[in-house]
Amino acid sequence: MPTTSFTTRIDSDLKSELEQIARYEDRSASYIANQAIAAFVEERKQTHELVRVGLQLVDKGVSISESAIDKWMVDSEDTPFPIVEI
Repeated sequence: MPTTSFTTRIDSDLKSELEQIARYEDRSASYIANQAIAAFVEERKQTHELVRVGLQLVDKGVSISESAIDKWMVDSEDTPFPIVEI
């Protein structure tokens, strides 16, 4: 994949931590930053896709009640996701 330059300003402490991670992993700081940006972009793309699908389901009348979501949010981590109501 072709690359291009990208200049940005970051906090001095963050830059130091990035460089330290790069040394630990025997990589360049540029490589580590590129990996982090790629992961961020991919996460955002997936989030946008989930929102898009969710809105399509709402348009079709598929939903989960607010009370079911509230209960799921406060239950233990192994609680299954609430059942969809049609």
